[in-house]
Amino acid sequence: MKKIITSITVGLLLIGGNSYSAEEQEIIKPDSELYDTSRLIEEAEYELTEDNGEKALLQDEYADKRLSEAEMAFDEGDEQKAEELMEDYNEHMQEIEENIEAAKEAGDDISKVEEIVAENSQKRFENLQALLEREDLPEAAKLGIKKALENKKMAQQRFSEALKKAEAARGNVKEKQEERTKNEETRVNAEEKQEDNIKEVEERVNAKEKQEEGMKRAEEARVNAKEKQEEGMKKAEEARANAKEKREEGMKKAEEAQENAQKINKENNTGKETSQVNAPQAQR
Repeated sequence: MKKIITSITVGLLLIGGNSYSAEEQEIIKPDSELYDTSRLIEEAEYELTEDNGEKALLQDEYADKRLSEAEMAFDEGDEQKAEELMEDYNEHMQEIEENIEAAKEAGDDISKVEEIVAENSQKRFENLQALLEREDLPEAAKLGIKKALENKKMAQQRFSEALKKAEAARGNVKEKQEERTKNEETRVNAEEKQEDNIKEVEERVNAKEKQEEGMKRAEEARVNAKEKQEEGMKKAEEARANAKEKREEGMKKAEEAQENAQKINKENNTGKETSQVNAPQAQR
């Protein structure tokens, strides 16, 4: 269906050529040759749009056009066309509500769309009020306008409620955002404290390691001093032992020398005695 509408629209645009391009930025009069083409383009545009929020905005735009076109038709004295356009206007307003409801059911955030629609609806409401006050309008047209005004009031009430909900939702979002910010600050502070604690623990560990290293060095120095002391004592003991051995050896040599001297002395004495004994005999 979408492909068929699109093909028809493209064909009509080619037929319309530059004439339509010159007028596409303005409201096309209902009695214009390009009017039906513009409506087909609207249908194609709407059919090709999938997002419910965007579809609601398109229907809002179409409602503006229908109201302006109805005013043109009234000015031209074409009451039947004006009444048809007012019926189309009411259908557009109904489509707006249906699209908004569909978007909400889908879980889409359409608070901005509702604000735009509410603002434009208020402008259309003022135009409808002014149109209703015209004295040249037939009763049938007035009934259509009154119906549009009633629908507008009901829609306005729903939009007001929706805006309040949207405002409340924004307030909740803001509160949640502030809460998230506060939680984030708390988390950051906790992380900073944790980092400070880790740093303090690391400093204590480093201090303990330095203390242990100092104690280890002191113990090594004490052990080295003890080893040196023991080595010195050992050397002193060895020196005393060597001195004792030398002293004993000297004493032994002295004793041997004394014994040798005594022996020699004894031998000398014995020789003298023998000489003395032999001397008298020789004199005889």
